[in-house]
Amino acid sequence: AALGVPARPTLTSSRLARDTLAVLDAWLTGIRPLTLEALLEPTPSRGRSLRNLTVNVFHPFELLPTAWATGDFPWDPDEDAAREQTLATAESVIGYAAGIQASWGVWVDRRSAELSHSDPPIVSPRGEITFSVLLDAQRWHAAFHLRQLDTILDTRLLTVLTELALPADVF
Repeated sequence: AALGVPARPTLTSSRLARDTLAVLDAWLTGIRPLTLEALLEPTPSRGRSLRNLTVNVFHPFELLPTAWATGDFPWDPDEDAAREQTLATAESVIGYAAGIQASWGVWVDRRSAELSHSDPPIVSPRGEITFSVLLDAQRWHAAFHLRQLDTILDTRLLTVLTELALPADVF
């Protein structure tokens, strides 16, 4: 059991890392058309904004390459609020996320073979785990918030459609 959670069989870190790239790409696709006002609106996720959730989803992927190299993953989500304050425009939020995704993608491409055959121990604020377990947890975390983003975007679309007052014969 790692971090008090029973271990489950995982995929190779290479496969997990590739999966995360798809999740991060989907996140970026979802937020790209949004205005800063939309990114700052409180969401049902404990009232956190999409800007905050973007930082929360992407920042760990900024830390993972160093975690691989050093064995230390010092992520502290309580610092996300300070990180997000530097992102004052929708473009800066998107740029922040896109930059991390691009760097992570390059790192994954360069390390693909190593990721398939090595699984170093990592010390995180929640205890010691292997890199694959950490990566699996971050994959799950990002996908969890992606589902929230999808729900928020669906709700926004329904609101827009109802505000359009389309005639009944459209449906």
